[in-house]
Amino acid sequence: MQWPGLYQKCAFRTNALFPMYSGPQCAMWYRSICYAVLFLVVGSWCAGAAQAQIWDRMKDRAEREVERRAEDVTSRAVNSILDEMEDAVVCVATDPECISEAEENGDPVVITDEEGEVVEVRDGDEPGEAAAAVEAAGVDAEVAESASARPGEGAWANYDFVPGNQILFATNFENETIGRFPQQMEFVGGMMQLVEWEGHTLLESTNLESHIRIPLSEPLPERFTIEFDAYISARRLGMNIGVLLSPTSNPRDFRRDEQSHFVLGRSESGIGGPNESFRGVTGYHDELTPIRIAVDGTYGTMYVNEQRVANMPVLQIERNDFIEMVIGGRSESPAYISNIRVAGGGTQLYDRLMADGRVSTQGIYFATGSATIRPESTGTLTEIGRMLAQNADLRLRIEGHTDDVGDPESNRALSDRRATAVMMYLVNEHSIDASRLEAVGMGEDAPVANNDTEEGRQNNRRVELVRL
Repeated sequence: MQWPGLYQKCAFRTNALFPMYSGPQCAMWYRSICYAVLFLVVGSWCAGAAQAQIWDRMKDRAEREVERRAEDVTSRAVNSILDEMEDAVVCVATDPECISEAEENGDPVVITDEEGEVVEVRDGDEPGEAAAAVEAAGVDAEVAESASARPGEGAWANYDFVPGNQILFATNFENETIGRFPQQMEFVGGMMQLVEWEGHTLLESTNLESHIRIPLSEPLPERFTIEFDAYISARRLGMNIGVLLSPTSNPRDFRRDEQSHFVLGRSESGIGGPNESFRGVTGYHDELTPIRIAVDGTYGTMYVNEQRVANMPVLQIERNDFIEMVIGGRSESPAYISNIRVAGGGTQLYDRLMADGRVSTQGIYFATGSATIRPESTGTLTEIGRMLAQNADLRLRIEGHTDDVGDPESNRALSDRRATAVMMYLVNEHSIDASRLEAVGMGEDAPVANNDTEEGRQNNRRVELVRL
């Protein structure tokens, strides 16, 4: 910048505007005015730049503080668990050697993701210690549950249910009006209404002849699965929940129907009809219990919690574009159902991979907002592990996918952690060489269905296997 030039321009403009002050006698005055203006302009610019620098420093400091506090929370959670569990070892989920060495030594293992968030805690030689430790640390209750109930262990060791991969109907009664009958279903008879209970929305029946029809997007295929949660009381006789694949004219006595049907009873559960397969189970009374049904051709199985209660090779059923349910309850002892999902099956995983190059799975479940794999995933994970063990040249990319609910970046990060958790499970539990596997989180970027319906969102929440 040329200072004399700026002064001359200032003096010229002052003469033009104020001729009464022109002349040599006012040169000093011009100079003073020009310098004053110049200093004000330069000073303002410097002040603005300084203020911007101060703001940037404050912003950086705030971001570092947020990160520090997040790290502190994570560290406190890990430290709290370590305080509760002597000799516990902290391992990152992507470090299988650390996890294996700790387990071989009988040490408890605190498994974190790469950001240090606790995703799982495994017991050492003291069963139950992990669940108590994570509860004391204030970690998500579902993570605490997974510490004592993991896929392929305990009661889940022989659990082989694998759900279908194409959702034909799904509802958890979200956005339905409490006190009314759900819009997605057809009312046939009885007395039913939606109620809230412990954070769940349930369809309540107070009549032994409560009868509904569930419409499907297409007729039931050769292979299909039915899943729902159910609650019946142990206090009254005649409490039954039935799943029927053909219409019944006598809902109160549906167990006399000639077609094969599925029954959750007060004292026994299984498959009824011309050929029967029942098992006496009573541990599910007075609690919301997962019920799962699988049909492959004429072969049917039924599960209550992790127990198989029926195994029938000669089903006699119709395949319609609906199923019916009878929910036998009483006013003093209601029955409840919720979280209904009907899915089409398809061919075996390996056949689908060879034919299409990729396959979608709906049977890997995670704790809400977490990468912790739930024990109900045992059947699907076992099938994948067996497929990889039997085909040594097979390499897979494991893709995590979400629906569009929530922040896109958070969805992508969560899907990446979940894909990694599946990969590490196959490495650790099925001894699959990690070099044969890749894991990537796709978030909500590759939907296979419309996110406007519950069926569409569930089809989009999936783990896909891609042949490499």
